[in-house]
Amino acid sequence: MVDHTAMSRFEPDGFPTGAGLLHLRSDVPEALDGAFTPWCDRHHDEFLRVPGVRRARRFELCGSFVGGDVETGRQASRFLTVYDLKHTRVLSGELGAGHGGLPTPLPAVPVGAVVSARLDCHEIRRWPNVSAGRLFPAGDKVLHLTAHGSGRAMERWLHEEAVADLLRTPGALGLRWFAAGEGLHILLCEVSGPMWPLPPHVPHDLGPAVWSGYRQVFLSDAED
Repeated sequence: MVDHTAMSRFEPDGFPTGAGLLHLRSDVPEALDGAFTPWCDRHHDEFLRVPGVRRARRFELCGSFVGGDVETGRQASRFLTVYDLKHTRVLSGELGAGHGGLPTPLPAVPVGAVVSARLDCHEIRRWPNVSAGRLFPAGDKVLHLTAHGSGRAMERWLHEEAVADLLRTPGALGLRWFAAGEGLHILLCEVSGPMWPLPPHVPHDLGPAVWSGYRQVFLSDAED
């Protein structure tokens, strides 16, 4: 059962604050998939050697949900890559803001063929409320929300509707809420098994929001 009393606060409760997330979205022409996958795998291994990087995961888009309808267009990037970090200071070190998310160009790929966008995120809350010293449980899929808005209305919707509905859904292992700056919120809900029906409705007056379903294609944890 979700503790709405604890959720009424906009600060983490019961574990140390400061967990970070490097969030990368990439669009790649399907013709390049054969080169893109091994290239990514090599760079995940490189990132995992950076002190403070704990886990590397890559996902491929299953579908996106906008306004209650399943969209088949380009509403979300084909690939999502996330790096779990011990703290946000890692983002200003070897993974600094000058790092665009694509360490070296793909070989023999035209300039501009691969489009990548980076977000540096810090964790606001997590459910279940496990210690920051443990790796969060991972499913084989993730339901991803990008919502842009500020103020009490957005905070109330995230707390009282989105999180609560998602955690009641069969197959949901847990959920993390991140802030990415300038009013941008990221929710990552871990899913085990089939992707469920449409996620909770987003009131139109809260601003733009896009749900995306991703299946996991890569996971590796750093060595202790």
